[in-house]
Amino acid sequence: MKVSSFILDVTEYYLPIDLSQVFGNNKDSALEIGFGDGSFLIEIAKNNTDWNFIGIEIKVKRFRKAVKRAEGEYIANLKYLLMDVRIAVEEVFYPNTFSKVYINFPDPWPKERHKKHRIINTQFLSNLSRIIKPKGIIEIASDHEEYISSILETLEDTGIFKSIFPLPGYVHNIPTRPTTRYELEFMEEEKEIYYLRFIKEN
Repeated sequence: MKVSSFILDVTEYYLPIDLSQVFGNNKDSALEIGFGDGSFLIEIAKNNTDWNFIGIEIKVKRFRKAVKRAEGEYIANLKYLLMDVRIAVEEVFYPNTFSKVYINFPDPWPKERHKKHRIINTQFLSNLSRIIKPKGIIEIASDHEEYISSILETLEDTGIFKSIFPLPGYVHNIPTRPTTRYELEFMEEEKEIYYLRFIKEN
């Protein structure tokens, strides 16, 4: 059975992976954590051919759907990885690999007893910072106001990242961004969407 060219199979490389071996170039690289149906990453990869893009997803059905969607496009600068992102940021990539990281609509786990499951916490951000280049960007989108407040506080507490947007630290629109499926649904429901953008200071 032919394996899709959009799938990044880590077993084919020595870890950590040098992305120049994956893409055959030394262009800037961006990472999306939890890419859903893959439409955001496909759109942004098509519009930014001078960058390389990696998407990580842990849910098999979403992963397969994204790969199938990508198969309908000719995109040479995009790969999808099926893996727990916590493992990936610690083991798969070299330090200072990515110039930009996107985290779109992470699960807010709104109930108090479930908040420990949130992906964005101090430990994860510390591990993630290792693979982000100095002056690299983290961009986060969410419709959950309380989670956004928590993320803002957590990012600032790391001492590693600094908000690019002025107080209150978020905006409600970034005109140049592709629109995700979730964004379209939230817009139809007239929900407020929050966008954060932080820079790794060193």
